[in-house]
Amino acid sequence: MSENTKELLRKSIVVDGLFNALLYDPPPTEGKKDVIDLFLDGGVTVLNVPLTIDYYKNDFVTYIRQIYQAYLFEEAFRGKVLIIERYVDILKAKKENKLGIILSMQGADPIEHDLRYLSILHKLGLRIIQLTYNQQNNVGCGAYDPHDTGLTRFGQQAIFEMNRLGIIVDVAHVGYRTSLDAIEISKDPVIISHGSAREVSDSPRNFTDEQIRAVAAKGGVMGVCPLSVFCRKKGKTSRPTVNDFIDHVEHIMNLVGEDHVGIGVDRWRRIPTQTDLMLRVEYDRTLPGFFASYPVDQYNVEGFGYYDEWENLVDRLIKRGFSSAQIQKILGGNFCRVFEKVWGKKLKLDDQG
Repeated sequence: MSENTKELLRKSIVVDGLFNALLYDPPPTEGKKDVIDLFLDGGVTVLNVPLTIDYYKNDFVTYIRQIYQAYLFEEAFRGKVLIIERYVDILKAKKENKLGIILSMQGADPIEHDLRYLSILHKLGLRIIQLTYNQQNNVGCGAYDPHDTGLTRFGQQAIFEMNRLGIIVDVAHVGYRTSLDAIEISKDPVIISHGSAREVSDSPRNFTDEQIRAVAAKGGVMGVCPLSVFCRKKGKTSRPTVNDFIDHVEHIMNLVGEDHVGIGVDRWRRIPTQTDLMLRVEYDRTLPGFFASYPVDQYNVEGFGYYDEWENLVDRLIKRGFSSAQIQKILGGNFCRVFEKVWGKKLKLDDQG
């Protein structure tokens, strides 16, 4: 890699819009490097980490226990990990070379049917909520529900409260109609933490141009996901590459401009764990064909599928003609803008006291 590539990555705030399974199924370590070293050496500043995923029903108590695990994680890696509560914490993590962790949830089941839980969870550090995880819950419908009936009344109330508190609304995995309802009703910018463009790759989990435009119109950001099944082109079965991933970035920029695209990798797997293999079997049962013919070690696109390949992504973006300013926005600047706006509102209120 060129020195220009390395320097650009070094000075950028790199935000992973969603990294799954960090706490309950961490990737294997390599040699003397722990998982935090792998992220920091790769150039990552901040991860959005969901503490629960609604494969099955979760509840409030389960999520509280996972928050406890998150703070244990911060303590176990003292001096290397910082749980992010405010935008200024991201700047601190970058300055001190720590890995920032944003606490989130995939699917709003843990708030059950009680809006009071949102205030409690916010005080404990929750900063992003993905409304659904593929299937219907109290808030609305998921991306795989056959009949999307839209945002529920409770879902509307939940978004009002999230806006009041400064919790970011995430519509990844959310159904088409429910996502548009949520974007419309939110007063704050809404994100797609991880997903790709359906116009480029036709997956039920990818997003239409209409959804992308709606997110951008609210000032939000879409984190493009390098999952192979999200980036493969129509009619092709071979593993897609980092260039196919960049095609999604380019499509979104051409559609809504350079201020509304980021990156959400979901997870890295060069060496599959036992949990990966078991999860693959379960997915094949409940979402037949989701992973197509890709084995677990080809979960992500070739060339951007592991911690040490962020440099490769930046190098390819430069070669595709993206400017340094555009690349910094893609790597994390755009997500940071949303974080500052949504959390900064709450920061001003807190600081008055």
